[in-house]
Amino acid sequence: MKGVRSLAAIAIVAMAAVACGSTTTSGGSSSTCSKTWKVGLVTDVGKLSDKSFNATSWQGVLDAQSDKSLCVTGKAIESDQPTDYAKNMQTFVDQGYDMVVAVGFLMGDDVLAEAKKNPKTQFALVDPAGPYDASVPTNLTGLSFREDQAGYLAGALAGLYTKTNVVGGVYGLDIPPVHRYRVGFENGLKSTNPGAKALGVYQPPGPTAFNDPDWGKARAIEQFNQNADIVFGAGGNTGNGALLAAVQKSKTCIGVDVDQFKSYPDADQCLITSAEKKLATAVKTAISNVVKGTAKGGTLTFDASNGGVGLSAYHSFDSKVTSDMKSKIDAIQKQLAAGTLKTGA
Repeated sequence: MKGVRSLAAIAIVAMAAVACGSTTTSGGSSSTCSKTWKVGLVTDVGKLSDKSFNATSWQGVLDAQSDKSLCVTGKAIESDQPTDYAKNMQTFVDQGYDMVVAVGFLMGDDVLAEAKKNPKTQFALVDPAGPYDASVPTNLTGLSFREDQAGYLAGALAGLYTKTNVVGGVYGLDIPPVHRYRVGFENGLKSTNPGAKALGVYQPPGPTAFNDPDWGKARAIEQFNQNADIVFGAGGNTGNGALLAAVQKSKTCIGVDVDQFKSYPDADQCLITSAEKKLATAVKTAISNVVKGTAKGGTLTFDASNGGVGLSAYHSFDSKVTSDMKSKIDAIQKQLAAGTLKTGA
């Protein structure tokens, strides 16, 4: 997957306060629309400023707005704490929104309860815990990704590129999507470099989950002190701290969720690539299904076979990643897409 549009659009939208956090609104529906579909997005505590997970999910709403054939207008509410999730979703329901997009595994219980309580509103959850079964209402769609495949590709590249044979990882909470990233990354590392050592740490639960760059930076520096020369930062703003540590220590880093070379220029100096999942594409797809009347609930899965996950471009590292390395990564990508290579997750 090659890139996510610049998130600068977020900076120009209007901001207003709401009871449970802050609200971002962006209009743009066509005047020729017979109906304007109102889509509300509720972030987890990572905020739109995370330059990865929440920001790129919101980009999917912006992309739907830009597509005049969909006649969509969107608004985002940023959650300050987990107890805000249900209240923020209900705010959109009470305001007559047609669809609510909840961002993140941690919102799973709340979005399920809201969907059951409000059957006339369509809901989508980015990163459900697992596939939805018949017990889940048909007005709820899960947007699921094979993070293990993206992580596996990133780990395979790290195994080929490392000079010290020690590679680090700074992760968010140990929840299924993050766990899949880590397992895929470490198994991918071993696939191309069996003798390499993988260091890794999950962020402990707490109010700064996915939003503690200082903690992430400190953990990455600890790993660099253990001879790691590459770090995978997979934890929103927490992971971004690991990328900044790599810049500070003149090490190599790998971003997550989006092409962070484009979304987080502060880390461009160290970014060899990012383990990417097409969050914006997934969110826009879910919105499009609602507008077109084809939403049926259940789970939409985005993986290597449909271009839903992969690696970003190598950008300024392109000349440092050898043609042999590129050929090996391309071969792994094709095997993952064909289903002939398992990640072990």
